[in-house]
Amino acid sequence: MIYVTSDIHGTFSLFYKLLIKINFSAGDRLYILGDALDKGREAENLCLLSFIKEQNNIFLLKGNHEYLCERYLAGVISSELWDACGGALTRREVDRLTSTERFRLLDYLRRLPLYANIEIRGERYFLTHSGYDADCCVTNPETGLIDIENSVRKAAETDQEKYLFSDDIHLIPASLCFDRKIIVGHRPTLLLPDFGEPRIFYSRNYIDIDTGNDRREAGGRLACLCLESGVEFYV
Repeated sequence: MIYVTSDIHGTFSLFYKLLIKINFSAGDRLYILGDALDKGREAENLCLLSFIKEQNNIFLLKGNHEYLCERYLAGVISSELWDACGGALTRREVDRLTSTERFRLLDYLRRLPLYANIEIRGERYFLTHSGYDADCCVTNPETGLIDIENSVRKAAETDQEKYLFSDDIHLIPASLCFDRKIIVGHRPTLLLPDFGEPRIFYSRNYIDIDTGNDRREAGGRLACLCLESGVEFYV
């Protein structure tokens, strides 16, 4: 079975509970659509990342919080900026790493993909963290549909940071159509206008599976979707 989840935000214990709930096995695949790091629990951020790296059937895509960690390790942003974005717990873990460990972590984060394409029974899915940057829209002239893969490539080449922090997928006019179904995280469904619930959100063009695990005090939770069956899981 193929599963997708997102925005775990440094709660390894809850993520492991989710794996048990879905009965995750060696024959399954799980895609994490970014933001495995930050805002979570003490000493769980890098533990979670290490666990993900060790699995050959769990695939992490880059989110804006992996990007923040990458930029901090590269010396581009300050500890104050990362802390202000929710990275304080992760940053303290990173600061305790040896120089070799920091180099290896930086290399891993730089190599994280921004998206993945999968197909299930003829349905094509595009998995990514934020979804879409309206300033980097590429349209297929033959179909008139937005080519989401080339749009994201263009956005990443233009300004990766802007793309990873973008909320444009939630602001698109109804007339826009993409060439495949997009599945995203990044924007908690609790914050979506006219929705505001901690459950997976389905629209004509995209699915949002960030159900607010970093906002558990407001009722948020960690979601997982099985793409073959459509069954939703929450912890």
